[in-house]
Amino acid sequence: MLNEAISVFRMLRGYGDGLVADIVAADFCKQPVAGMNHPAWIIGHLAVAADRHATFVGCEAQLADWKEQFGFGSEVSSEASAYPGKDELMAAWHSAHDRYVAAVQAAPPELLAGPNEYVRPEALPTLADFITFSMTGHTATHLGQLSAWRRADGRRSSEGYFP
Repeated sequence: MLNEAISVFRMLRGYGDGLVADIVAADFCKQPVAGMNHPAWIIGHLAVAADRHATFVGCEAQLADWKEQFGFGSEVSSEASAYPGKDELMAAWHSAHDRYVAAVQAAPPELLAGPNEYVRPEALPTLADFITFSMTGHTATHLGQLSAWRRADGRRSSEGYFP
């Protein structure tokens, strides 16, 4: 179940990897526009979201201590010392991504067909609806921010980064 969402989620991970490949660690907290989400926050947020959303299908959280820094409503800082480094952030995102996919693949169909009791149940009534949005729409939205960051920083667009 949710094979299509998982396929898109995997493709988006590859897209994200491409978007950050040429960004040096020293630029990961750069804000070319005041208040703009930078790569460190975006990648950290995607890691925390995947980690948290995996708990909805029985996976144990591993990034709960990052929630205040990267979770919904967190404040973005341009201070590099406020964030883990690029390599740590990328490893955390990949690990959380893999755990989320495995947890969804192992989830019983009746759990996925059950009610979404977490985020926007009025729009996403089942857990499968929420997971589909989480893996596709949520991830793509934040990678779109990363693409916009690239342009604001004078870098080439995100064309050609899709694997």
